[in-house]
Amino acid sequence: MEIKDILRNLRERNHLTQDQMAERAMVTRQAVSRWETGETQPSTDTLQVLSREFNISINTLLGSPRQLICQCCGMPLAEDDFISREKDGSFNEDYCKWCYADGKYTYDDMDKLIDVCVTHMANENFSEEQVRTYMKQMLPKLNYWKGRI
Repeated sequence: MEIKDILRNLRERNHLTQDQMAERAMVTRQAVSRWETGETQPSTDTLQVLSREFNISINTLLGSPRQLICQCCGMPLAEDDFISREKDGSFNEDYCKWCYADGKYTYDDMDKLIDVCVTHMANENFSEEQVRTYMKQMLPKLNYWKGRI
């Protein structure tokens, strides 16, 4: 879905007129109209305002152009509900809500994280040892762990 359709759907889903959407985004009604026709797109600052105002990630507002993954545990952040938050409630699209919440990291020891992941990922298709081996190979490649090990 294109950003123009996402913004129009967001406005309509919240039962807002273009004037009301403009007021929430701190722009003119004409700006909202141009977004919805695809003539222009919101600025980065406006996307941040819309993200906070409507509790939706910037990545989602942009039509999910990037496949987000947690830079601590590697979990795909396929839904906004999985994305971490800062203390002010804004999204931090680099981490899942289990690895980073309210401005604080949950894990500072890779082995402890691996132990947690093994309990959630091991199943009839992947043994605990297979999961542990995979995590030990994958985690050092993520931004959070680079330079920590």
